[in-house]
Amino acid sequence: MAPFATRHLVRPILFLLIEFALYAAAVAGAVLLTGIWAKLGGAFVAGVLTATLAIIGHDCAHRGGTRHAWLNRLIGTIGFLPALHPLSRWAYHHNQVHHRYTAQIGVDNAYSPMSVEQYRAASPAQQAKYRFTRSLWGQPMFYLTDIWVRDIFAPRAAERATFKWSDWADLLLVYAWLPLFVGGLAWLSHSHGTPSWTAAFINAAVFGLVIPFLVWNLFISFVTVIQHTGPSVKWSMPTGRPSTARQKLHGTVRIRFPEIFDLLFHRLMQHSAHHLNPIIPLYSLKKAQAHLEEGYGQDVISIRWTPAYHWRLTRDCKLYDPARDCWCDFSYQPTTPPAAAAA
Repeated sequence: MAPFATRHLVRPILFLLIEFALYAAAVAGAVLLTGIWAKLGGAFVAGVLTATLAIIGHDCAHRGGTRHAWLNRLIGTIGFLPALHPLSRWAYHHNQVHHRYTAQIGVDNAYSPMSVEQYRAASPAQQAKYRFTRSLWGQPMFYLTDIWVRDIFAPRAAERATFKWSDWADLLLVYAWLPLFVGGLAWLSHSHGTPSWTAAFINAAVFGLVIPFLVWNLFISFVTVIQHTGPSVKWSMPTGRPSTARQKLHGTVRIRFPEIFDLLFHRLMQHSAHHLNPIIPLYSLKKAQAHLEEGYGQDVISIRWTPAYHWRLTRDCKLYDPARDCWCDFSYQPTTPPAAAAA
């Protein structure tokens, strides 16, 4: 995969400048337009661009943007600001946890299932929370509640104890961005006819911040679920060691969408190649994925996403039984063929 990891200086900068300008225009439109549907449309577009900017930031956090560490940090920091993500917190939980321990139950944070034994040992309250999280209605809230709040935006005390100065600096930057961003949008709203400052702040907060942020969270929850959950996906109990290439391939799904969506979201769905070599830049992922499937197609999980497929993975992928190497329902009955039966 190494030949696909060539990085260019100009492309990441252009991606960031163009998409941040579009994001700013969408946010301004959401705040300044008067019709409710126009405002919602602007806010939705801003949410989509929050996601695409975060993908650019994600690329740079992996050193896949440019060859210069300082420039990757600058682009990544700016790209993650609309998503309210401190770069160093994202880099730790995504790079050092998710990519290092891919598909290891309870360690990997990418919508990890409980094992059958873990679920049996859980309290009724823990079981109820888990059942909701694995439902169609709970999935959209997964990233917001299980990752962003407790690990990214308001880290727990145990995590704060390990912070370096860069962690504090990145977190304080996001905390400063939040009031400055809403305040600036409120000023824009008030100066263009909103009669009171209270109404201007509400307009700015709801249409400029909250709705785009929720759209972004729907996106990241959806992507996290479909890229590492599915009837063909294999999870394993923690080994204490980083996941092997085989574990990463069997725990990651390449999701096939129409070309326009794949292009819009910077080839993020070409995910198997990304997990084998995270430094491959987003603009080379499609070729890298094709190369991977030519050589190791039997080990690559490639699925065309449809609503029916999503319903199936939601229905069937409740618990994972490492002993039988299969998915189970909440009655502990296999919903996919156990490894012994498949063999």
